[in-house]
Amino acid sequence: MISTTTDGNRRDAQRQGRLFEPEIHVTRPARLHRRSTELTARVDRALRYFPELHGSRVTVGVTRAADGIAVFEDMTVRFDLRRGGPTYYTIGHELTHLLQALGRVPTGEVQCDIWTLARGRLFLDEPPCYLPVPERLRRRWSRHAAGVSYLCMRAISERPTRRTYIRWLKGELAALDEHASQRSG
Repeated sequence: MISTTTDGNRRDAQRQGRLFEPEIHVTRPARLHRRSTELTARVDRALRYFPELHGSRVTVGVTRAADGIAVFEDMTVRFDLRRGGPTYYTIGHELTHLLQALGRVPTGEVQCDIWTLARGRLFLDEPPCYLPVPERLRRRWSRHAAGVSYLCMRAISERPTRRTYIRWLKGELAALDEHASQRSG
């Protein structure tokens, strides 16, 4: 739910049955940006896939340092709004970093990608930055994104009993790449 921190907005949220959704504070620079409405709508939509953050206050801001940045100490995510603004993948990746700060997801960039891609189809609008996906799968991402997401879900389910779940996932991605090669060749 996008809101300021006034009591009136909180009452509106409660009336709408959104009491346990995250409270989102948008920084002044982000509110003043011409893409503010689009950014807040995207973050609001993405947060529906992050029930672990419901009941928390998440601050949304802007940056030019990277596509996205998460600041753990104050539960802030910042996004570069140039070039059309952040993708859902980038938004999900930064929100997953907040889960890492809360101890709900293992730390690390590759782990962040795995948990983001496994979270839902919304976050498959571009290939991941840190998970090494074979080039053939990247080039035809829209065709292979669902398969990669499924393998990420499987890797998460393997993690409790397989310490090398990331290595396992990389092997499965290579097998998916090989299968894609045989189908197109």
